[in-house]
Amino acid sequence: PGCINNAGLFEDQISWHLRERLLEGDDYVLLPAPAWNYMVSWYGLMDGQPPIERKVIELPGIRKVEVYPLELLLVQHSDMETALTIQFSYTDSVELVLQTAREQFLVEPQEDTRLWTKNSEGSLDRLCNTQITLLDACLETGQLVIMETRNKDGTWPSAQLCGMNNIPDEDEDFQGQPGICGLTNLGNTCFMNSALQCLSNVPQLTEYFLNNRYLEELNFRNPLGMKGELAEAYADLVKQTWSGYHRSIVPNVFKNKVGHFASQFLGYQQHDSQELLSFLLDGLHEDLNRVKKKEYVELCNGAGRPDLEVAQEAWQNHKRRNDSVIVDTFHGLFKSTLVCPDCGNVSVTFDPFCYLSVPLPVCSRRVLEVFFVPMDPRRKPEQHRVVVPKKGNISDLCVALSTHTSVAPDKMIVADVFSHRFYKLYQLEDPLSGILDRDDIFVYEVTGRIEPVEGSRDDIVVPVYLRERTPSRDYNNSYYGLILFGHPLLVSVPRDRFSWEGLYNILMYRLS
Repeated sequence: PGCINNAGLFEDQISWHLRERLLEGDDYVLLPAPAWNYMVSWYGLMDGQPPIERKVIELPGIRKVEVYPLELLLVQHSDMETALTIQFSYTDSVELVLQTAREQFLVEPQEDTRLWTKNSEGSLDRLCNTQITLLDACLETGQLVIMETRNKDGTWPSAQLCGMNNIPDEDEDFQGQPGICGLTNLGNTCFMNSALQCLSNVPQLTEYFLNNRYLEELNFRNPLGMKGELAEAYADLVKQTWSGYHRSIVPNVFKNKVGHFASQFLGYQQHDSQELLSFLLDGLHEDLNRVKKKEYVELCNGAGRPDLEVAQEAWQNHKRRNDSVIVDTFHGLFKSTLVCPDCGNVSVTFDPFCYLSVPLPVCSRRVLEVFFVPMDPRRKPEQHRVVVPKKGNISDLCVALSTHTSVAPDKMIVADVFSHRFYKLYQLEDPLSGILDRDDIFVYEVTGRIEPVEGSRDDIVVPVYLRERTPSRDYNNSYYGLILFGHPLLVSVPRDRFSWEGLYNILMYRLS
């Protein structure tokens, strides 16, 4: 019969592609490999013709020979015009396509790559899960598969092509310290930027992403996660921030990804930074959870056992369902102790936590700036900074000031001066909370009180305002032709000299 000639099964004798719609039994017969080898040894094969080898694949509910393998067009993101046609089995993994593309396009081992597919509508879809089969990925013959290689600054070419470039215009030759990189505020997204900067400076987590260890732990099938998209978006942001090539970046790609999975963060309004951090840590944990199938775990009971033993068991149970770099870095255990008031039974449990609500330390003291006016006219008013209790009284202010001036607290009167006059004279029991930081507080040294007690021999304290006569009327003042100047005085007048003449002489002495 001559040599085996399968020329009628091919479209041409260059690409050796099978003709479409060939029918088994009419156009060809399937042979196992040993039978084919016997046929070739007996009759020979037409020169130049390749043997038509096909694999037996298992599809859901059926086993068949894959006569028409999947043909994909592989291109590089940097060269969309040059496509390579490569055959794959529908049961091959996306990982095999990625490895084949890296080999065909001579990609260096240390370079990061990822795959995209172009659908019939022209939009691009990311092939996130590289462990699934091409059948599960819904790839079709003739479909375009694009491989992109990460830039040296940590960005992906696809982000720049789609107009989502995170990098503002700046010096192309800039080389700074890795990690010293600002995040541009998008509206009122400082809440997000502050959380990202804090998280970016956690060494264990940042090194985990910079060293690409996250690629081996992406969990695409976790129903509680984001199919690895949040983890990859955060990884891109960290790599750009720590590349050292940028003074600042615009985190709009990450912001859009967060808004996609958490609608409460859509838009550019202000939000709580802790809520964003909580969502991000939970999302990263689920995207990177090493536990692919969570098992049922019973809560452990202390039952009188040592705390260390109970804690270790609780932690092991927690890790059976939650095991990620987030757990390794941020999770811990709370110890809870419950005592029954009736029987006295003690129950000790250890519960996992990721966040701790820690009250901010509240300073119980404040600093006040006051002016001290001594009785001696030869001494000028002195400015002092005194430390007083926040919830203290005026008497506490006098005690604190006495350590600076060596004047007894009972020889002081505290006043609020505004616009050259006394706005308020404080009593010793008045709270310090009534004094604002912007108030001008004067403390006067006196030898008596403003409101003397009947029968007391203490000096009388007289408030004195200083006015000057003006050449024209001042209609904004109740005293025509007179305006206030300087700071008012509190003058101590002995009772035996409390007359117009005595008061005048004392004032002249104070003002001399």
